[in-house]
Amino acid sequence: MGLQALGLLLQTILEMSRKMVCFSAHAIRPFDGIPVQGACYLVDEDVKIIKYTPPLEGRLVEKWLEEDELKTAQIHEELTKQQFLLDLLHSKISARHERGRTTAELDEHAWQVQNNITAIKRRLKQLVDAAPQVVSLDTTADSRCIEMYEEKQLMATQGMLREDVSAERQRVAELCWRLHNCKQLVNENEEENTNKKIDFEEEQEWTERCKLEEAARSALLEEITRLRSTCADLRARLEMESLSKEVMKYDSL
Repeated sequence: MGLQALGLLLQTILEMSRKMVCFSAHAIRPFDGIPVQGACYLVDEDVKIIKYTPPLEGRLVEKWLEEDELKTAQIHEELTKQQFLLDLLHSKISARHERGRTTAELDEHAWQVQNNITAIKRRLKQLVDAAPQVVSLDTTADSRCIEMYEEKQLMATQGMLREDVSAERQRVAELCWRLHNCKQLVNENEEENTNKKIDFEEEQEWTERCKLEEAARSALLEEITRLRSTCADLRARLEMESLSKEVMKYDSL
């Protein structure tokens, strides 16, 4: 990894200023003309220092690709920057997923960078198809680099998808557990209602039996009262008969 890429990585991830990066790497001249006091910079005469240009954004990439004077080397350089930026975004997204934080803005930025990479590859393919079919070692090396970057992108995407699948599985398991508890509660309520219904029916049955027994008791009491009255009448008649016989016997004497 070059110093430019290392500086961008430290500045973005560790929130370290470029001046601090230059101070740490004091053996190399600082970028963008940032002075560092008390540092000695030893640079050979053959070394050519070029100002670093950050990766282009979405609309700027589209306008830049429409230029006719583009060269393959420039496109490869921009493609490398965009791919490095995409890897950096994927690293940030994975770190935030591990901490349980939201990644909506980073996902949108990564999607935009992925579209930029696709557009740059399409433009590069057009230039390669328009150029004479000459196989060189540089082209082979570039194609291998592109394949390696694509493989890294696929691996990062696979890791994100695995995390999403794991989170969704946990949510499904939690919902299944809640559904099981709800079904169990419903069954308990239905069983309780059934028991209450059975108890109510039994209560009604015993109430009817009680009413019938009370009616039978009342009828029996009435019958006993009637029989007592009848017995009293018969006893009175017997006494009258016996008394009349004694009077007749006394008269005959």
